[in-house]
Amino acid sequence: MTLGLQAKEVLIITLLTFVVVTTTTVVHLSHVSRVLVEQTARQADLIARQLYAQSARALSRAPESGERHEILRQDPELRTLLNATVEYSPYLLYALIADATGRVILHSEAGKEGEPAPARPGFKDLLALDPLTRVSRIYGAEPVYESALSLTLDDKPFATVRLGIGMPLVRSQLKDSLKQSVALGALALVGALGVAIGLANVTLRPIRRLSGDVDLLTRGEFRVAGGSPGPKDEFARLGAQLQGLGEQIQSDRARMLSEKAQFQHTVDHLEDGIMFFNAARRILFLNRAAEIVVGKPVAEVVGEPIDAVLAEGHPLRRLVEEAFQRSASVRNATIAIPAEAGPTEFLVSVFVVTDNGQGCDGAMVLVKDLKSVTVSARTLQSLIRYSAQLTALGRITSQVTHEVKNPLNAMMVHVELLKDRLTGTPEEVRQSLDVIRSEIARLDAVVQKFTNVMRPPEPTLRPVHLNGLLQDLSTLLEAEGRKKGIAFTLRLDPGLPAVLGDEEMLRTALMNILLNAYQAMSGGGTVAITSAPEDDKRVTVSISDTGPGIPAEDIDRVFAMYYTTKPEGSGVGLPLVRRIVELHDGDIEIQSTVGRGTTVVIRLPVR
Repeated sequence: MTLGLQAKEVLIITLLTFVVVTTTTVVHLSHVSRVLVEQTARQADLIARQLYAQSARALSRAPESGERHEILRQDPELRTLLNATVEYSPYLLYALIADATGRVILHSEAGKEGEPAPARPGFKDLLALDPLTRVSRIYGAEPVYESALSLTLDDKPFATVRLGIGMPLVRSQLKDSLKQSVALGALALVGALGVAIGLANVTLRPIRRLSGDVDLLTRGEFRVAGGSPGPKDEFARLGAQLQGLGEQIQSDRARMLSEKAQFQHTVDHLEDGIMFFNAARRILFLNRAAEIVVGKPVAEVVGEPIDAVLAEGHPLRRLVEEAFQRSASVRNATIAIPAEAGPTEFLVSVFVVTDNGQGCDGAMVLVKDLKSVTVSARTLQSLIRYSAQLTALGRITSQVTHEVKNPLNAMMVHVELLKDRLTGTPEEVRQSLDVIRSEIARLDAVVQKFTNVMRPPEPTLRPVHLNGLLQDLSTLLEAEGRKKGIAFTLRLDPGLPAVLGDEEMLRTALMNILLNAYQAMSGGGTVAITSAPEDDKRVTVSISDTGPGIPAEDIDRVFAMYYTTKPEGSGVGLPLVRRIVELHDGDIEIQSTVGRGTTVVIRLPVR
């Protein structure tokens, strides 16, 4: 399949835009990942130094004879600071202080104190990696990296502050930036396609006009539109040349028609037959005397191939084909043409026309009835004279053909040159690409504005059956709900597949949502709990209440840290729920109508 010039121009501009958009998106993602890692590393380093300072203060206040590990473990300020760092940091899963052997002295999860701390890869090591490797590590299988700070006592290593950084939480920050970059890139490609189509229409309009002029020349209409007076560009100059070519062809054609008419009038009075063939062996011309040989009138045979006019065994056809095959003339061959009155003998000569001795461009055939041959000098002189005239006419015809072909070839060369010039990038396209770059660069500022929310502890993943979890939680709240006129209805799909997650974390998230629904209906109502598979990859849990609902302008604020509408609320419940769902690679959605209630939809992947 051959693409037209317009399709090629549109394809080139679109591909160029795609390459630029893809490159800038990759560079942008690399920059964002490095900025995110640097920012997280600085925050982790600051927290580690705070824990270091508090540990030093706790040891300085304690008696020298006390057990140092126990002093750190019993210090309330250090434990409060340890828990607060995890609670309010957007990336930390845990914080711990381990001794020189790697055993946990103090942990944000008290149950892990005294246990060996597992080895984790260093978070700061990501900064030394190249951009592609850094992004692949962020999206890799390792869920937790650590930032560590050594504690020294009496110039000897005493303990290490270790902060666990959850990579799923880091990935969630990159995900929004990547979505925006891809969306903007798609818009840029669509815009580039529109610009390319419009630009192709504008640049190809003169070529279409020239193509129309060539069509007119092909049909014999030599008064073409041409270029405007005083051409200023290549297209206009080419149009002017085409106009001159049309006028020249018209003049040459008129002269040729006149000469042909004179020649036809002359040769029709000859007793000898004359025929002209082109390189395709089609009959270009014959006089009336040649009609006897072919057996058909002139009007029926002009323009026809020889095999459509003469039968396969016709003697004249064999001579002509032999001359074309050998590219050599045949002189004074005698043939017999069958006729009703008996065979008629003819003297035939085939003169091959060659281009500088190479190839066969056509042939001229002379046919003479042997019965009319006389040995008079006058007849021979007449034949010689007419042969000279035919030779001169052949030269004139060759010259005219040469003069017509040269301008046509020159015109085609200029058209090809114009095609090459159109492959350059126009200024309008460069300006559009500059706009795209500036718009993508503008996204750098957006990354810095993401809301920091709480992060839960490191999840322990195992199969969790959500139906059983929802039944347990509704049973816990059902007895208290009856006193306030609140009923719980469950529509759980018995075929719901298990999800891979942390059961306690999911229990916390679902309990928070149920409590919010319960507390929203002070005058009684119904809490509807539904579970169902969304497709073969995700399951959906919906919890609805019949409370007062949430105004549309407040729905986007419910996940903001410390935002609450309850007097006793802390404003951390829903942010915690969102963090737990994101750690499980799920998503959460709130749908609410004022006066009718609220529905919270959680979608979790099936592992």
